[in-house]
Amino acid sequence: MVAARCASLVLMLLLSCCGAASAAADEKLTHLHFYFHEVVAGAPNATVVKVASLHKGAPTFGDVNVFDNVLREGPDPASRLIGRVQGLGVNASLDGSSIFSAFDFVFSSDYGEYSGSTLTAQGQFDPTGGPSERSIVGGTGKLRFARGYMKSRLVSSTNTTIVVVVDMYFTLAH
Repeated sequence: MVAARCASLVLMLLLSCCGAASAAADEKLTHLHFYFHEVVAGAPNATVVKVASLHKGAPTFGDVNVFDNVLREGPDPASRLIGRVQGLGVNASLDGSSIFSAFDFVFSSDYGEYSGSTLTAQGQFDPTGGPSERSIVGGTGKLRFARGYMKSRLVSSTNTTIVVVVDMYFTLAH
């Protein structure tokens, strides 16, 4: 009797694991590739501003910045506008080695099947310009229930602008 119950329990566990693996295999991985263009704080028409700082001068622990940058298909500032990336960055590490960031990628009304949809990502950012990886934690519209990850890295910078390439990989829950 006990052996039969144990066998039944093991069978139910195996079936539930197989069902979850099957559902995961059905999900399609989507890849989006684009660039965000930022006008640095202090420049005319800045798209990022410091809203809180504990010290004047160099960035330090506790600083908070907000941004509203343009999303474009390419690194050229004249490439097609596909939306905006809005969010915040918080210098949350005591040694200044990383910044916590939260992003909302808001796709414009003419961005194909994702028109009017958003993706939300959050995680650590490397302020030295090296590659960074963040979690995609959700979305709206056609991207509702998105989950995955985002990779970004600095492409170019001047005294007034930066351009960052973004690759997003995600699935949508059924």
